[in-house]
Amino acid sequence: MISKYFAATCILAIATVSTVADTVTTKDGSTLNGTITLIDKGEIHIDTKYAGKITLQQDEVATFQTEAPIVVRLESGTKMAGPVIASADGKLKIQSEDGVLETNTNKIAASWGLDDVDPEIDRNSRKWQYDVALNLSGKDGNTDKFHFGTDVDIRLKGPDDELRFGMEYEQGDENDNKTDDRALGRIGYERFNADNIGWYVHTALETDKISDIYFRSSTGGGASYRWINTDAQTLIVRGGLGYRFTEYEGDRDNDSSATIETGLEHTYKFHDYLYMENSLYYSPTFDDFGDYRAVHDSSLKIPVGNGESFWIRMGIKNEYESQTSAEEKLDTSYYTKLVYSWK
Repeated sequence: MISKYFAATCILAIATVSTVADTVTTKDGSTLNGTITLIDKGEIHIDTKYAGKITLQQDEVATFQTEAPIVVRLESGTKMAGPVIASADGKLKIQSEDGVLETNTNKIAASWGLDDVDPEIDRNSRKWQYDVALNLSGKDGNTDKFHFGTDVDIRLKGPDDELRFGMEYEQGDENDNKTDDRALGRIGYERFNADNIGWYVHTALETDKISDIYFRSSTGGGASYRWINTDAQTLIVRGGLGYRFTEYEGDRDNDSSATIETGLEHTYKFHDYLYMENSLYYSPTFDDFGDYRAVHDSSLKIPVGNGESFWIRMGIKNEYESQTSAEEKLDTSYYTKLVYSWK
């Protein structure tokens, strides 16, 4: 009977040890158990069952060990794959088919899973990003309103360049009177060097019957400067020359002129649950600064649920035409859009 209890105890102990998985020991003596998913940019990411995903500063960690093999890249550039064992003297031993490598926690530049990619390579590679937004609203009763809007944003983005395609479409009416009838397509490319100095080119085609614009094409290019470029915040200022052609509906003469372009684009990330985006564009004609177009757009993007696929974007957009045949020069819209994103 005693032998049976002893055997059961041993089996339970072995099962308990096998479920410990990876272990991280901090310099103050604390121990965390879970799965180490990534070491990158001075941070150790561990996924725990009791507290979810936790990020630790690497300089606060004394040692760690893993149950499954991982890939480790040292600051010297040496790479080795295998389980990591922490010794009593604070050393780390990486066991691979080619032998054992002994190192310290502070000498590890990055670590990732066997089926994953080196985070440095992933960070420096171009990636496609797709966003589709939908805005639908209506009212039925004393006032009949309907508005439908959609926009598609496609980006091929790398660390120092971006190719971007976009499309916008709006349709709306109030009591059988058109309030929105607009379509726009655009394409642009921007590239920066090591000093954050760059250049850009873009072109756009647009029609807006509410503003009596039968067809408009805008093309431009120039210099750009990436003033801020961090994981949490970016700020880009632009300036250049362009050309704008507008064909109006009705009896108004077509407009064709060279333009001056200035612009600003700003993004800010509040942790992982709130993004702020701001843009400002001002473009007067080359021969008459009183003939200009200005566009401002500010929005907040909030994730829906715990994933990164669905978002709510709320914002305000101002478009000002200094010379237009429409009733109002300033067109302000407040919007709330459901955005679906994927890569």
